[in-house]
Amino acid sequence: MKFITVFLWLVFLSPMAKAQEPVELIVAADYWCPFNCQPQSNQPGYMIEVAQRVFAQHNIKVNYQIIPWSRALTMCRQGEIAAVVGGYQSDAPDFIYPSVEQGMIGFSFFSLRHINWRYLGLASLEDKRLAIAYDYAYSTELGSYIKKNQANKDKLFIAYGEQPLKKNIQLLERDLVDVIIETEPVFWYVSKQINKQHLFRQAGKLQSAQAAYIAFSPAIVESQYYAEILSQGMQRLRESGELASILAKYGLTDWRIRE
Repeated sequence: MKFITVFLWLVFLSPMAKAQEPVELIVAADYWCPFNCQPQSNQPGYMIEVAQRVFAQHNIKVNYQIIPWSRALTMCRQGEIAAVVGGYQSDAPDFIYPSVEQGMIGFSFFSLRHINWRYLGLASLEDKRLAIAYDYAYSTELGSYIKKNQANKDKLFIAYGEQPLKKNIQLLERDLVDVIIETEPVFWYVSKQINKQHLFRQAGKLQSAQAAYIAFSPAIVESQYYAEILSQGMQRLRESGELASILAKYGLTDWRIRE
């Protein structure tokens, strides 16, 4: 009888213990600081800090990893990871998105400081070698240009890996490409890290900023639930002032607050 009692106690205790253990969400992207930076550091990126703070309130642990963007999209689509960080809806229309964005991100062009060139439409790229990151969604128009010229090495350089921008900056510094396309916060953050910011200039914008998200896997049943948690949590962080404090660590301000 004692054996049966202990056995039943263990059977009922085990699910209770498991229920108290935190769920782990693996989220990933390539290095795109200040949105997502170095894992397990004091500044892992503001989107990572937002996710960690929001999900911790629901006993959910965020496990952030750096993975090349194209592979992260594939893994997320297959349900091998829970979410990708910093994507547009055009990056992966089939993913599950929060109703509240985690940022507003627009792309700009950058050249060497002494080059007198500005982006004025696709025609202005005609005699330039453009450096891009593999599998990034920039705009419909530029996407068509990239697809048309992806095999033309005189017009396009495609950077792969976990830190494509660093590779592109090195090429721009050596005059091996003419123009880089990247978001302003990321370009200046990375160029300052390697003390090269004085060499470059912003040379025009591709388009106005668009909503960017932590986007969840369509292959994971709980993804809609996670997206709702993040949406509600973003609102709470904004109202409490915690979002502003997180952004300030990275030299940023809330994109919804107009000066």
